[in-house]
Amino acid sequence: MKPQLLTSVLAISALTLAATFTASPSRAHKTQTSFVCDISNGVPTTIAQTAQGDVPVIRWVSNYFSSSDWTPERRCEEVSARFQVYNTNETLNFLTTGRINRQPVVCVAQSWGGSCAGLLFTLKPGINPGQTLRNLMGVKNMTSGPLSETNGRVYIDMNRYLEETAPIPTDSGSNSVQPQSVPQPNGTLW
Repeated sequence: MKPQLLTSVLAISALTLAATFTASPSRAHKTQTSFVCDISNGVPTTIAQTAQGDVPVIRWVSNYFSSSDWTPERRCEEVSARFQVYNTNETLNFLTTGRINRQPVVCVAQSWGGSCAGLLFTLKPGINPGQTLRNLMGVKNMTSGPLSETNGRVYIDMNRYLEETAPIPTDSGSNSVQPQSVPQPNGTLW
């Protein structure tokens, strides 16, 4: 009877261990991703460095906040660092919008439908935050893909966004980042 019990315990332990490793692919995906600011065709760009390649996240073209020393370059550096902190802390699950100090913001949410759990950046006053987030991330398809809405708020699933967005093709002779399928702004939204 004891050999059967030992066999059962070992089998259950093996199944539990296997389930633990296969049940958390998103955690492994996050730890393999780094967020950096790089210059892409002269434009500061937040880039997600993934196992599949460099994925453009945000192109910083607006000078709207430059009068307060938040140039596109500085916003790129600061916001890329925030993306990295939230990614390391495993709170970069969804991007959404909210208000902080009566200003429209883009922030991280830990779950779909959840509230802002951390500030990424401030948007220009008087704009539609949800539409700006859609434009910013180049997400247009609302029936499938990483975008969803609840109660009028836009949520972008960052894991799906990184999986479904084509990486920037690499140039074998250069280390510079070349944009590919990056949304172009209609003016100076961001």
